[in-house]
Amino acid sequence: MSERALGSIQAFDIRLALSFIFVAAAAVYCFVFDDPYTALLVLPFFAVGCGRGKHPLVLTALALLPAALLLAASFVKSLLTSIPLVAYDHLFLRANVVMLAYNDWRVASGLVLLAIATFFYGKTMLSGRGSFSLFEKSALVALALISGYCVHAMRTEFQIAIWEPAFQLPTLKTFVKSAAAPSPQLQVIADTKMDLPPAPQQSMVAPADKPDIFFVLQESTFLPEILRPEHHSARLFGNDAAQRGPLKVHTYGGGTWRTEFSLTTQMRSQEFGSDGLYVFHQLEGRVHRSIFTELKKLGYRTVVFYPVPGFFINAAPFYASIGVDEFYDPQSLGISKGWDWKIPDEAFYNAMLKKLENSPQPVVALMLTISQHGPHATQDPMTDYIARFDAADRAHGDFLDALSARGRRAGVVTFGDHQPEFTLRFISDEQKRYLTTYDIRCVNFACAGAGAAPVEKALDIVMLAPAALERFGFGLDDLSLAQRKAFQNCEADTDRCVEAERLEFNTAFSKYFE
Repeated sequence: MSERALGSIQAFDIRLALSFIFVAAAAVYCFVFDDPYTALLVLPFFAVGCGRGKHPLVLTALALLPAALLLAASFVKSLLTSIPLVAYDHLFLRANVVMLAYNDWRVASGLVLLAIATFFYGKTMLSGRGSFSLFEKSALVALALISGYCVHAMRTEFQIAIWEPAFQLPTLKTFVKSAAAPSPQLQVIADTKMDLPPAPQQSMVAPADKPDIFFVLQESTFLPEILRPEHHSARLFGNDAAQRGPLKVHTYGGGTWRTEFSLTTQMRSQEFGSDGLYVFHQLEGRVHRSIFTELKKLGYRTVVFYPVPGFFINAAPFYASIGVDEFYDPQSLGISKGWDWKIPDEAFYNAMLKKLENSPQPVVALMLTISQHGPHATQDPMTDYIARFDAADRAHGDFLDALSARGRRAGVVTFGDHQPEFTLRFISDEQKRYLTTYDIRCVNFACAGAGAAPVEKALDIVMLAPAALERFGFGLDDLSLAQRKAFQNCEADTDRCVEAERLEFNTAFSKYFE
């Protein structure tokens, strides 16, 4: 009997010791990071656990658990994306989490574990019976007062801007205050007395014989030769392209839509404030110029072929808002139910060619592949990557041959959206992790400009479309020419540009943004 009691006391003491350490660590965090907003997240859980006879330390530790999990999630997200957890992450999760779980066992496992943990957490918090203790009453009053102060501060203080260094820390303060962050706005020259660039007047000019135009986004793709010099690409980023070189993108390991946005609007998503992660949600209907709108003015049919359902990250509505008349996802193409991330590239190429066959209008189409999407093999990811790349290489070669056999003029732009996350192991230079590859080809006609040769300097993704259109014989509009002028001293890399040069171009673009 005494041994059982002693064991019970020891177990109880261990629980109290762990609770004390956890609560002490939370107190240190709140003090070091000046984060009273933790109280807002603790209050409801503390209130649920009151009146159930729990020890004050145990109750406090349990009430802190959800806040600690949010803090841990913010830390992990910050490590992976350099962006802390923010309230508007719900834009990504609300309609996409089921599809992510369906395609990635890691997400599915995490959701299952979260559901189990939530069940046992709720059961633990609701267990026991008792009266409200003096500690519980006092703590509730204190938490309510601190929470009231935080709500008042959120309504009266200058709102945070996630892109500012002071608010890039993965803290609960950043998460809570981001709920009141302003909607994305384009950063422009603040001094209206400055000589601003003239408003664009000249429109894009098409060649007499308009070519079909294909933008092919290769998911999670970069040139294998960077890490495996002995590897040689056949057609995908091959040496026979009219132009080939490194491409500077503004996302790593994920966030494909950021690259899509930069290609189609010629703007970095980050220029609109916040972290630019959810532009497809936040900027729907607010951007009134894109490659699609400009080519549509020249009589082009505008089409997008998407590898996942159109509701994913609000893709279909956003593309419609920037001039895309036809949007096809795997389900509408009849090649899958829409949740298959292993669809081979040739399925999309064949479906696209079938949809566009004998089009009476010239076509501009953006097609995204999915076969290179991670996760790659854990032990030897590069070998897995090359196997997928070689399959994509063959499919791309067949696509180019099919275009040639049609006899119609076609300009093809192929590019990687970002590097896969596993390159973090092999590429220590962070700047180099933001480089993928692009190539430009002219099928059934000769490209304008210099002959075929690799380009050593990286081209920024925001300038890829106009660079390709020039090779296809187009005359650029004033906005594209203003962009080239603004970024000419940055080695075609907007991240290298001084703020004044970026804001000068943003000001010119603001004509097309509301």
